[in-house]
Amino acid sequence: MKKTISLILSACLLSQAVFSFGWPVKNLDTEKMRPSFARGRKNNFNVSIAFPNAQKAVAADNGRIVAVITEHQNDGDWFESPLGNAAIISHKDGLISVYANLDAQSALYLQDKFKVTDGQDLGEIAASAWSEIEDEGSMEFQIADTNAKTYINPLILMPRSIKPPRIFLDGITIENQFGRVYNIASLRSIPAGQYTLYKKRQANISPHKVKVYVNGSELESISKEVLKWQDGKILIAGNKNYTSADFYPSDESELLGHVLLPHGVNTITITASDILENSVTANYTISGY
Repeated sequence: MKKTISLILSACLLSQAVFSFGWPVKNLDTEKMRPSFARGRKNNFNVSIAFPNAQKAVAADNGRIVAVITEHQNDGDWFESPLGNAAIISHKDGLISVYANLDAQSALYLQDKFKVTDGQDLGEIAASAWSEIEDEGSMEFQIADTNAKTYINPLILMPRSIKPPRIFLDGITIENQFGRVYNIASLRSIPAGQYTLYKKRQANISPHKVKVYVNGSELESISKEVLKWQDGKILIAGNKNYTSADFYPSDESELLGHVLLPHGVNTITITASDILENSVTANYTISGY
């Protein structure tokens, strides 16, 4: 392993020191990389990040190959979608890395391998499974913690050399328990009670972290550092565990959190940040009656 990094994650999900990984492709083009972890994908959360137009896969760290999947085999139920030709490598501390969309010849070659070293060639990348971009090969890369039964956002374990798109807090709506939706920007007063906040989804990025405050008190905190695997479902943790249907109720909206608005004048503060902790904040004043 290269070096140990300390990551403070949700204690119930991942409360141990984990190890840094290198990039899983050669000749990385960070401008084309898709930070798609925890975004919506086929009625579930995406547990991968994608590397469009990548030519060759390499081991992201030292480890041993524990499985090679071909596109004609059924994938294990740990993974949420077909992987095509793929290699699964185990690392220390119960971590595994998954390299999907390899070509058939590479998969055959890896079946005879056992140990791999950091940066070792794993083979060519092809379009053997679902791809982030249709009709184009895309390396699909995953990291999972088999002990904690979580998927880890690979970007928190890798060099911070990417330039994520800018996050916007646009089209924010607030919805009551009966499904009535209000545009928060034009709202001045509303009955006191429980509400759910949503933002307009962006095509190329989703906030890495979101915090929602009412009158200075934090009422919601969502982080996309890990996704939980529980009872056959992939979940994201906030004040409760959310399914992809909770988080992405439509193609246009994305969950920001749940709030309780008391009687009187209330200040709602929403802060969203990307993987590099670049943040944007929006404030709204609404009276509860």
